[in-house]
Amino acid sequence: MNIAKRVLGLSLAAALTAGALAGCTQQSGGDTAADPSDIAYQTTGLTRDTVLCTVDGAEVTADEYLIWLLQSIEMQKQAGNLADDAAWEGEIEDMAAGDFVKRDALEGGKLYALIEQKAQQAGVTISQEDQELADSQVDDVASTVELYYGYTLQEYLDRQCISEETFRRFTADYYLTEEIFAKMEEENDPLLAVDDEKMDAFLEENGIYNCKHILLSTRRLVEGEDGTQTYEDFSQEEQAQVLEEAQTLLEQIRAADDPAAEFDKVMNERSDDGRNEDGTLAAPDGYLTYTGQMVSEFEDAALALDEGAISDPVKSPFGYHIILRLDADTDETRALYSQYARNQVLQQWLDEAQVETTPAFDSLDAKAFYDKLTQLNEEMDARKEEEAQATASPSVTSAPDSTADPGPEETSAQG
Repeated sequence: MNIAKRVLGLSLAAALTAGALAGCTQQSGGDTAADPSDIAYQTTGLTRDTVLCTVDGAEVTADEYLIWLLQSIEMQKQAGNLADDAAWEGEIEDMAAGDFVKRDALEGGKLYALIEQKAQQAGVTISQEDQELADSQVDDVASTVELYYGYTLQEYLDRQCISEETFRRFTADYYLTEEIFAKMEEENDPLLAVDDEKMDAFLEENGIYNCKHILLSTRRLVEGEDGTQTYEDFSQEEQAQVLEEAQTLLEQIRAADDPAAEFDKVMNERSDDGRNEDGTLAAPDGYLTYTGQMVSEFEDAALALDEGAISDPVKSPFGYHIILRLDADTDETRALYSQYARNQVLQQWLDEAQVETTPAFDSLDAKAFYDKLTQLNEEMDARKEEEAQATASPSVTSAPDSTADPGPEETSAQG
C-alpha cells in the first residue's frame, strides 16, 4: 500500500468511518469470548503494549500495528488475492501471502511513528484548535457508529483492533503532519520548494496540460418517436461547410494583431462548447486536464502544440476544434505540486526509515489474527442482535432494514 498517499489529506477517523465496518465477514470457528480491555491479546495472544518493531529506534506496539494489518488483509481480499483459506498458502508479489500482508501493514505503523518523530525533531506540536478538531472527528465517529450500527465507540474500535487512546492520537497526527509541513515551508525547505524546472518535470510526469478550444459541431440532437434524444452526424456536405468556416475563423485569428485576444473573441461568440443558461461559455478559461481525459483526437493535437500555439482545425466525433495551448503552470497546478511534494517527502521518510522487527512480530500469524477477529466481531454482532430482540416490544414486528450504510455538463472534448 502506498500509505503516504492514503493517509495524507485524510484523517484516520474519516478513513475508518468510510469503510472499516465493512470488513471481517468471513466465517470462522473458535469459542474464546472477546475481552474489550485488550482486543489485541484476544486476537493474537499479544498485549497492546507488545513491541512489534522499531522505526529509527521508536517502538511500534501491537496497538499501533494491528489496525494496519487488518486493512492490508481487507485490501488483498478485495483484490481477490485472499479469497479463501487456500489462498493464504499462496504468494502475493513473490512473497508468502501471510508475510506479504504483515510487511505491507508495517508501512502504516512506520508512517505514524515517523510523523511523531519528525514533529519532535522540528519542535512542533498540534495547536489547541486542531486538537479540538481531531477530537470532534472522533466524536463524530462515535455518533455515527452508535446511530447506524448501535455500537459504542469502544466496541467499534475493538472491531478494528485499536484502543481509543491510539485512535485519537492517530487522528490528531494528521494535523501534526500539517504543522511539520508548515514549518518546512516557512523555512523554505528545498524538499518542498518549487521552481520552474520542478514544475515542468511535475507537469510532464503527470501528463497535465492546459488549453482552450473553439468547437464547431458536426452533429445535431434528434428526437426519436419514443421521445429519447440522440446525436446524428452532419452529412458530408454539411461537414465540409463546417470545416470551411473553421478555416476562415482560423485565418481571422492568425491575422489579428493579438491572436490570443482574437481567439477569445471568436471562442466566446461562436464556439459550440457547453454554455450556461445565460449563453456564456461554461469554460471560458479553457481546460486544465491530464492525459487520458479528453478524446484522443483532441488530446493528441493539443499535446503536439507549443505553448501559445494555435492548431489547424482538428476533427473529433464532436466536430472541428481550433485549439490554443496554454501554460499549465497555474495557481491550481502549483497547489497540486505542493500536495505532490508533501507526498514525496512522506514517501522519502518511509523509504529511508530503519525498521527492526521483534520476535513477537516474526511469530505473529496474520491469518489466525484475521480469523480470530472475525469470530469476535461475529460474536459481538450476535450479542447486539440478542440485546435488540430482548428490548423490542413483543407486539411490534419490525420491517427489514433497507437503509443503506452512511457515506460521505461533460465538456464536448471529453471522452
